[in-house]
Amino acid sequence: MKTDGKSYALPIAIALGGVVAAALKLGARKTETAAEQSASFEPSSAIPPLTPPTQRASISVTKPIAPEMERPVDKIIVAIHGIGSQSRSSTIRTVASRFGDRSNPPVPTQPLGFFNLGDETKVQISYLNPYDPDDPLRRIGFAEIFWADIPKAVVKQEDLLEETKAWGRTVVGRAQSAYDNMLKTTGRLGKPDEQQFAPADFDMGIAVVEEIVETVGVMDGLLFILGKMGLFKFDLAPLLRDYIGDVQLVADFPFQRDRILFRFHSALGKIVEAFAKHNSMHKGPARPEIYIVAHSEGTVISFLGMLEAFTGKAVSDPEGKDKKVYESKDWIGDVHGYMTIGSPIDKHILLWPSLWTEFEGMLGTTLQKTGTISFPHRLGQPGVTLGQKIEWRNYYDFGDPIGFQLDTAVEFLCRHQCGAFEFVTKEHDIGFSRYWLPGKAHNDYWTDKDVFGHFIDNVVSPPTTRKAAPPPQSRPLRGGSSTAIPYLLSFVIHLGAVFAMYKGIVEIDDAKQFVKGAVPLLLLSVLLFAVTVGARLPRLVKTEGIRWHCIALAFFATGAACIWGLPDETVGYLTVPFVRPLAGFLPMLNVSNPESLKAHAESLKYIFAATCFAVTLSGWLVFRKPKYGRRALLIFGGSEVAYIVLTQLFGASLAPTWPMLLAGLAFLYLWWLGILVFDLAFVWHRYIRNSVAIDIVRQWHRGKDVTRRTPSNLWKRPDPPQDRAP
Repeated sequence: MKTDGKSYALPIAIALGGVVAAALKLGARKTETAAEQSASFEPSSAIPPLTPPTQRASISVTKPIAPEMERPVDKIIVAIHGIGSQSRSSTIRTVASRFGDRSNPPVPTQPLGFFNLGDETKVQISYLNPYDPDDPLRRIGFAEIFWADIPKAVVKQEDLLEETKAWGRTVVGRAQSAYDNMLKTTGRLGKPDEQQFAPADFDMGIAVVEEIVETVGVMDGLLFILGKMGLFKFDLAPLLRDYIGDVQLVADFPFQRDRILFRFHSALGKIVEAFAKHNSMHKGPARPEIYIVAHSEGTVISFLGMLEAFTGKAVSDPEGKDKKVYESKDWIGDVHGYMTIGSPIDKHILLWPSLWTEFEGMLGTTLQKTGTISFPHRLGQPGVTLGQKIEWRNYYDFGDPIGFQLDTAVEFLCRHQCGAFEFVTKEHDIGFSRYWLPGKAHNDYWTDKDVFGHFIDNVVSPPTTRKAAPPPQSRPLRGGSSTAIPYLLSFVIHLGAVFAMYKGIVEIDDAKQFVKGAVPLLLLSVLLFAVTVGARLPRLVKTEGIRWHCIALAFFATGAACIWGLPDETVGYLTVPFVRPLAGFLPMLNVSNPESLKAHAESLKYIFAATCFAVTLSGWLVFRKPKYGRRALLIFGGSEVAYIVLTQLFGASLAPTWPMLLAGLAFLYLWWLGILVFDLAFVWHRYIRNSVAIDIVRQWHRGKDVTRRTPSNLWKRPDPPQDRAP
């Protein structure tokens, strides 16, 4: 009997036919009333099947409408996704799954089709049916605002978005403009002696941005190889490309931004309408409690949308396809909670101030005696009134390259006297180290039950029979690992470079003494890494005085100490090429006599350390641009290694030289890659993770220059956050 795929085609077809027939019979049981509700309200529901209670926790059947749906609803969770390519309904499915995790037993994850309408302009409110009939989850609906199709269509045009490096230069230009405005305000423009930054510093910033883009591209290639090996899979370059593309659309292209904001306003308007229609049939409340869950660039869109709603703005379709005008005041009063994860709102406020000028004088609130919050009149019309403050909770991981704390957003609200949010930085701006890998942390919030559990228990549905979930705490070792992993990766690449060189050298019969055992290889790798760190640090910072040079020297000295742990044979092999030309000046040293080399091993170690330090200095003595320092380091260091190898090769009885040539090329490539990874890690930790760049720009907007760095405040943030509330 054959067992190929064709022999199974008939029974599989019969089985599938049976499933389809059963589904059709099940769908035919819906009443006419339910069909009318489905057409107008478009909900869906997850129904536990009629199975024994012990099995219901792991089995779930979905239907568009079912008797369990015939109940009023109190709350609607509205999810808005972030950057990059997105699958429709995947965001709300993830959010619903995190809510379902809070049930006992947990509600199984539903397929995408359960939440998907197929048209991004429509609204579907979906429901989960937990086993417990008293579970609050039974009165919560889920909806999504999908906007990824807009940037996706723009990318396909290939003639609108700016190239990544060119756009990065404009970001540095915005920072320079903010600095120049601060100098004008303080009367220091044209007085170099009173300025902390010069045009050359901003040129270096542009160079650093360009290097980050290049390094991300190289790293993505390395991660692609690791993914093919089955070791680790993560698309780093698309994360950067998608983030920059989406930020461009929102920040720099008003028409595209208006399209996205219209999608936000219209979706919320439709949700409120659908809610009212559904509850009118089931004797539920007329107004919903809306809770917005936003991620990444979606937090900027939702924040802008809510600020527009506070002003009572009526929104129409900029493309003219939807003829209806949506009044934002029809839904903004129903928003009770706001959850942001991985939010870059602070960056947008500081780098794109023009986004926020329309709200000048429009956001001031007044707390009425009734407890309501009112906004000022607009164009002779009564202002928007909120029945309560919107409870805002922000969550960010220290390894997230995009999301940060939102102290600038709080300052913005305070400056505009907007008291619409309950958002105290110390209590509600929650940072932690919970995820292993930096970069990937930006997407790891979605699977974190503790993050969502805190928002659910403290904002959406506070428990009555137990304590609410505490704020998510840092997990053991995550902070240190997230910091160390990029540097460890750079070191491993340096180790690979040394190993590649070693494999080429030991092909020479009389070079077996170069390395004996794994320890010398490891020590040489530490030395090479120390040379890289010592050469690169002064190139990656704004140097003032000698403090960064001293730190670089300390790193080099630590690595150079490894020379004294190397076997005398290894030191002799690496040093003799430099000593041989000086044989006439060192009559006591016979480079051809192993015993003489061993007797003078201590002196040779100092000579070898001096040659390594010369390589380190080569990275300092060029223009203050990262790529020039990197090239000088590779040229000088590569030349030194080539000189050692070629000198030892001269006169050696060896066969082919091509293995040595390949080993040399592999050494240079891996060393270059290791330098790139170190640069990216250092720039990320100093300027992004530690918020140095954002804090500096914030000070400029306040009319202050950067405080001069001293040894006492070297590791402190220029402008640490304060505990404030709007």
